[in-house]
Amino acid sequence: MNIDSDEDNVRRTLEWFLSYIEETEWSKYKAEMESQLAENFQFRPSNDPEVSEPLASNSPPTIFWYLYLAEKFLTSIPEYDPVQGARILPVFSRLGSDLDLLTQVGGVSEKVNELMTNRPDQVDSTLFEFLVAILWKRNGWSDVWFEPVSALKRTQDLYAQSGRSKWSIECKRMSKSSQYSTQEREKWLRMWLPLSGWLKQNSHAVVLDIVFHVELETLGDDFVVTELAGKLPFIATNPCKIISNDIWNVSVKRVDFERAASHLSQYLVKCPSDQMAELIGGRRDPNRGFTFVCGGNYTSQGTGHPFDRYLDTMTFAAGAFWNCDAPRSIEKKARDIRKQLSEAVNQLPDNVPSVVHVGLETLDGVAVEAERYGRILNTVRNFNVNGKHLKWIYCHLFQPYSPPDCSFVLDETVYYFSNSLRKKNRPLETISVIAPNLDYSGSGVHWLRDPP
Repeated sequence: MNIDSDEDNVRRTLEWFLSYIEETEWSKYKAEMESQLAENFQFRPSNDPEVSEPLASNSPPTIFWYLYLAEKFLTSIPEYDPVQGARILPVFSRLGSDLDLLTQVGGVSEKVNELMTNRPDQVDSTLFEFLVAILWKRNGWSDVWFEPVSALKRTQDLYAQSGRSKWSIECKRMSKSSQYSTQEREKWLRMWLPLSGWLKQNSHAVVLDIVFHVELETLGDDFVVTELAGKLPFIATNPCKIISNDIWNVSVKRVDFERAASHLSQYLVKCPSDQMAELIGGRRDPNRGFTFVCGGNYTSQGTGHPFDRYLDTMTFAAGAFWNCDAPRSIEKKARDIRKQLSEAVNQLPDNVPSVVHVGLETLDGVAVEAERYGRILNTVRNFNVNGKHLKWIYCHLFQPYSPPDCSFVLDETVYYFSNSLRKKNRPLETISVIAPNLDYSGSGVHWLRDPP
């Protein structure tokens, strides 16, 4: 589902958060972040090929980084990172659109103060709790409040009550990527580095399509360049498959410079951005990784900010779409919710009907999500609630996009499970926390649909 780039809603959320800190403190945080960005970013001559790597991939996921991106989106697009912003702005837009409801939630001010002062790194978890609280308010629950934090034991996050009906609610937000996914991507980048250098040195402007059938960690960092260096010079057809064996499949096609030049004659392309994949690779595929090397003339809008970098003309480019379908790789990336459910059940009260909301992101492709669904289903069917009154489980699965024709898009799919089929026991009619008006009648899960 598309979330329009509602600047007013993003602004409302930004101003609401900033009202909890002094302006001088916010200026200090911004200066620190910009200093860090400047240190981590290495400027290159304008005609030097650039190897793709999201600039702030190592930036800490703190509330201040999120606020910084939101402010740049509103005030200076050249200084804004659209890839990272696509994860954050849909949340800010939803919070802003329902801010009147959120401010009616009991204890929300204390939660914001705690986030801004003591737990800035808990931003994803806290924002998810806010979204869930709003969801219950949107479903007509008149009283929703955060349970005060206890120094003696961990308790559930929220209560919702209307009349004599009362529910306990626990929220669990999983990290953006599994440790295995992060390590696999880092391994690929170590393999890509010697290959990209060889492609540049030998002027092979090609786009590779690689599917590994074994775990990347079982291969040497020089495996890809060693295997391909003797084959790429002899490509006769375009496109063509050059390798198919038990280790990997590799197809190759040439970069379409004429198509790229036609686009660049009308537009500058921000680097990095998803548009670079389409410019070099001919398509965007959010279910797979894409890395590239690109030479040409880069320009800016004159701000001097590290994100203010645009491709003007392209003289050389090469890239690779890649993924791994090894069974163990899929299994390790398809994280289950068993741990989150166990923690949640331990926090629920003994005598109140309860709901658990779990939030996670779908960034590893179709095969991983198919495996994950099977594992979640098996976990829920066999889970021991230890006598707690756990009635409903909602799994909210998100995928952000930053397509060239709009600021951000977010898809949400919700799995929901209950131990009762009686409709009157359903506490929520609307079940999506971000995407509006989810329709499950025909569109199915979002990772099986064409991306925006």
